[in-house]
Parts: sequence; structure tokens; C-alpha cells
Amino acid sequence: MKKFTAIMMTVIMLVCAFMPSVSALTPAEEAKLQFNEDGTFKILVLADIQDDAMLLSVTANFIDAAVASEQPDLIILLGDNIAGHITPNADRSAKAIRAFMDILEPYGIPVAAVFGNHDDDGGRMSKEDQMKVYEEYSCFIGMDEGEEIYGVGTYNVPIFSSTDDGDIVFNCWLFDSGSYDENGGYDRVRPSQIEWYKAKSAELKAANGGEAVPSLAFQHIIVPEIFEALDEVEMGTPGAISKYGKFYALPETAAEGSFMGEPPCPSAVNDGEFDALVEGGDVLGMVFGHDHSNSFIVPYKGIDLINSPTCGFQSYGMSEVRGIRVFTLDESDPASYETYIVKYPELFGDDPIAMLMHDFFAFISNFVAVFSAMFGSLSGMFG
Repeated sequence: MKKFTAIMMTVIMLVCAFMPSVSALTPAEEAKLQFNEDGTFKILVLADIQDDAMLLSVTANFIDAAVASEQPDLIILLGDNIAGHITPNADRSAKAIRAFMDILEPYGIPVAAVFGNHDDDGGRMSKEDQMKVYEEYSCFIGMDEGEEIYGVGTYNVPIFSSTDDGDIVFNCWLFDSGSYDENGGYDRVRPSQIEWYKAKSAELKAANGGEAVPSLAFQHIIVPEIFEALDEVEMGTPGAISKYGKFYALPETAAEGSFMGEPPCPSAVNDGEFDALVEGGDVLGMVFGHDHSNSFIVPYKGIDLINSPTCGFQSYGMSEVRGIRVFTLDESDPASYETYIVKYPELFGDDPIAMLMHDFFAFISNFVAVFSAMFGSLSGMFG
């Protein structure tokens, strides 16, 4: 009997020792996303849906059609997923999330998300409680990482080899860039998040034989370094925007098709996120939303600064750029990527009723965008 008891205790101890390594897996790691057999992997980015529970049908149809057409392997919500400043209470905020998650769930495609400044704007529903709504959906692979790290929703999504060798070929960083700084202005990625990135990046590098794992970073609010990457120009320069009493334009190195319809709006405080990512050597590009009328790729210090325009029609935006950004990765060349914007007319151009809806809501949001550019305040209110 004593021998049997000793054996059972040994078994229990072994099981207990093994269990933490299993439970330590994040939802994204448990999902184990892989490159397809043809070596491709596609990411579809939904930036600034920014609507209420009564999601505009034109936005809902656009999202649905884009997912059906592109058939991505991963969907990333880039923040300002709801307009918390217009939802009257927590119940309405939850319904606003479900309005688009109910569209995505039937596809069975993994969905990850970061938050923006408007998701919890007005205090109707905390980001922690919003995360619980997302977690109701089986397709959702995001997480609340806990109180040790600033914000809600800083994690990574590894993408494994198309084979079963267990190798991580690519990685997606997701950072909560916060809402508003306690001293005014927009928030940013904070030191605890940066330290988490450094440690996790080093862990992935060590597991990859000492080679950095190629990555893209996704967050809502752009980094202050964007104004170092842009060209400072004279007033009146075509395509220039005004910020901080100066004028800026896209540099010649910006990717073809880049467009800047409003000043980028980063935090006034810089805690060194961009420098840490440059030093890490794994991030190919940083992908932002927030500035609805901007759609550009600007290389700077080895990292592409990529802005994705709004895909929603409830808030301001420019019809020239409004769309959904798609990334295509190649397993044989993971240190590069291709990206393009899917626009509404490409999906509904032969449907006169759908285009009538598009043109009506585009006119309204364009009017808001122009008014904002003229008087300066609305982009801060709605961006």
C-alpha cells in the first residue's frame, strides 16, 4: 500500500509540474496559426470601425464582403473598434462590439484586437470588461495580460511553419497604446509594455537559433517619430499638413499610393517604444490606425511606419483612402511583406444601391473631415 501511495504521489507531482507549462500558453499560442501549404499567410486589418450598437449597414456590408473576398488567415482589429464616447452605457458598448464580432464569428477566422482611445472613451465600459465580451467568441485569440503590464491587450501572435516542426516563422506584436495621457493629449505604449516586448523578443530570438523572428507591430496611436520620418516643408507645399506650427509632407521614400489627409496625432510624450523596436531588430513595420484620413507607408530607421485608414462610415474619413488594409506574408521570405488597401467600390462597384449608400455616408464623413481640417478641433474629438 505504501509503495502504491508513493507511486501515486510521484505521478501527481509530475502532472502538477507539467500543468503550468500548458496553462501558460496564451490563446494566440494555443490557436497555433500556421502558414498555408502554399507558403502564404494573409492578415486583414480593420481600423477605426468606431460605431455604436446600430452598426451602419454600409460598414457591416463592407467588412463582411472584404472578409469573404480576401479569406484572410488572421483578422486584426486596430482600435477604436467602437465609439465609446457615443454609447450611453456599458450594455450599449457590449452590443457595439457584438455588432461586428457577430459578422466575423461565422467565418471561423482567428481574430485579435488592440484598443484605441475611443473604445473606453467616456467611461461607459472599461477595456477589461470589453475584453470579456470579445472572449465570448470562439474566434477571438486576444487576451487581457493582467495588471503587471500597462493597459489591456498587449500580447503577441506567433505564426508557425506550414510544417509541423514547431518553428515560429513570423510574429505579430499587439500593443495597447492607451487612451489619453493623464496630463493631456493622447496616450502611448508605456515602459512596462516596452520591457515586456524586450523580454519576449529575446525569448523568441533564442528559440530561433539566435536569429530575430520577423514581425509586424500593431497598435492604434502612431509614434512621435513619424514627424522625424516626414519631410519638413514650406507652407503652401502641395500635400503638406500643419502640425506643431510646422508643415510636413510625405517623403520621396514613401510607398506608392501613400496619402496624408490630416496631421498624424501621436502622444506628446515619448517613452522610447520606437527606439526599443529598432534595437530589437525584428520589426519590419509598425501598423497604426487613429488618423482616419491617412494611408501611407514611410520607412524610417529600418522600420516602415504604416497608417491604415478607417474602414467605418460613422466617423470622419476621406473617400480617397477609406478602406481595409491587407498584408500578405511569404514563408520562404518572411523578412518581407506585401500590403494593399481594399476599397468599397472594388467590392460593390456593380451594385448601384450599395454605391448610393457608400456615396451618401462618404459625403457626410468627408464633410466632417474637411470641416476638421479647416477648424482643427474635430480630428481630436473624433480621431
